[in-house]
Amino acid sequence: MSNYHVPQTFSGLGGGVVHSWCFIHRSASDLFYVSPVPDIFDCVFDELVAQTAGVRGAGAVQAWSRVESAACARRLAAMATMLDDAHAADGSASRDQWCLDNWDAVSAHIAAAGRLTSGVASNLLLVAVALRERFPKVQALFADGLITYALVRAIVARAANVTDPDALHALDTALAEALVGWGPMSVAKTEQHIDAIVAQVDPLAVRRTQTRARDRSLNVHVEDGSGLAAVFGSLFTPDAIAFDTRLNALADTVCPADPRTKDQRRADAMGALSHGADRLACLCGTEDCDAAQNPPSTGVIIHLIAHHDTTTGTGGLPADPNGTPTLDTTPDPDVPPDPDPTADPDAEECAALDGVAPTMFTRPLHELTLTEALTPERGALSTIRPAAMMGGRFLPGPLLRRAALGATITAIVHPGHAPPEPRYTPSKTLADFVRCRDLTCRFPGCHEPATHCDLDHTIPWPCGPTQASNLKAVCRKHHLLKTFWGGPTGWQDRQHRNGTIDWIAPDGQTYRTTPGSRLLFPELCAPTAPVTTTGPVPPAHTSGLRMPRRKATRAEDRARRIHDERELNRAATEPEPDPPF
Repeated sequence: MSNYHVPQTFSGLGGGVVHSWCFIHRSASDLFYVSPVPDIFDCVFDELVAQTAGVRGAGAVQAWSRVESAACARRLAAMATMLDDAHAADGSASRDQWCLDNWDAVSAHIAAAGRLTSGVASNLLLVAVALRERFPKVQALFADGLITYALVRAIVARAANVTDPDALHALDTALAEALVGWGPMSVAKTEQHIDAIVAQVDPLAVRRTQTRARDRSLNVHVEDGSGLAAVFGSLFTPDAIAFDTRLNALADTVCPADPRTKDQRRADAMGALSHGADRLACLCGTEDCDAAQNPPSTGVIIHLIAHHDTTTGTGGLPADPNGTPTLDTTPDPDVPPDPDPTADPDAEECAALDGVAPTMFTRPLHELTLTEALTPERGALSTIRPAAMMGGRFLPGPLLRRAALGATITAIVHPGHAPPEPRYTPSKTLADFVRCRDLTCRFPGCHEPATHCDLDHTIPWPCGPTQASNLKAVCRKHHLLKTFWGGPTGWQDRQHRNGTIDWIAPDGQTYRTTPGSRLLFPELCAPTAPVTTTGPVPPAHTSGLRMPRRKATRAEDRARRIHDERELNRAATEPEPDPPF
């Protein structure tokens, strides 16, 4: 293999000329790929930052955007280097067949370091590797800050089906010549321009739009914090008509006094359909309405957080002769009576979910200041304590009230300094507490709901006890990462009594995660009993365990998908044969 330097010149963003140095590798297959020379590019980046520091106004916006792109290029290059290091480690070849392979392990490390989800980190790593191995000239432009990450990502995605080395080299050259001359474009326009260049070098590699039937989907977008989600998609016509009819039928299972509109009832009917209910819960509130008095079981489980003192004894209430707590209803003369004892102070908030008439101003509008006109009425802000869903999503209090109709209520009791349980599998009471305390997987950047996670012993059983201070929710993927990529040179974890976890990465960096309930329900994070180990902790606990294996490696799966799409394109572009008559 021979290596040499070559200068390249590109038009800059402001019409100027930018010179950059690239490192050209000539391999045995006579294919060229270009990678930045680290020392030279660091000098170029430092010079770019120094030149930008004195710029002001619109020029500063443009210059710092270029610095941002150049920094992003180096960030991606560092990710690709991490993958190289993983492949160079002992036993790396066999790990590509693991269920959690080298790629997953590196993605998890990138996610922890960048405070990202594993999915986002994996996509970044895919772009990084594709840039280095497939588009070296585009990478050089990116390293100079002349193109953005969004454009680079679009190129990697739209040209994923190009497999011929000569076509790939021609595509890289054509893109590098065309990119710097492009102005601002929408996403669709950008994809069209990239597809046009891809079609010139390899017509079978164009990412063609699938037929509408194959492209059908149903998407759910959850708006964190609002308690609402958007659902949109496309179905086969017979299924859509049946779905529409079913929603109308469920919306009509309430009495005429229900305060919701037809559209609101259809939206709620979708939730009832998802929970397997055969009717809606009527919100009329009247005693003679069967639908209001007997709400359907929704399958929703609400974990009610309660302190140990609340669920033991009588809680300070006097008891009747049978031991049942009673409540003294004698009015206190020092406390003024409620003007409306039967009124629910939170009823108006819950009714506002379905729409209430706005409160009229007490004075003419022209007599009010702007602050008075915009200030909500006293009590208009929520007084109902909010909730959190498994997965950490915030749920406003009034929506929790609505979700409680037909739900199962389970009390969550803080274990305090309770002793460890004498078994490997925690009891339901302890498991419910740990999941409600954590809400999500406790690995950095992971948001998998705790209900879908394993309960992991931080100090392995039987040396580590089964108690709250030694248990945490970890999704299966990151559980495997800790088990098989752990040990003295891999991932390690330490757990504090308040549920805080310190994750030590293979490179020695520490990443701390706190329980998901810490903000809304800090009482769940009160320290639990300290952990006492029984005997020395083994350095590794994988004896007798085997990592689940893939049927095909990640590279084989990607090659198969590309081949299948190219074959579909071939069938779509070949002319139909002449009829035999």
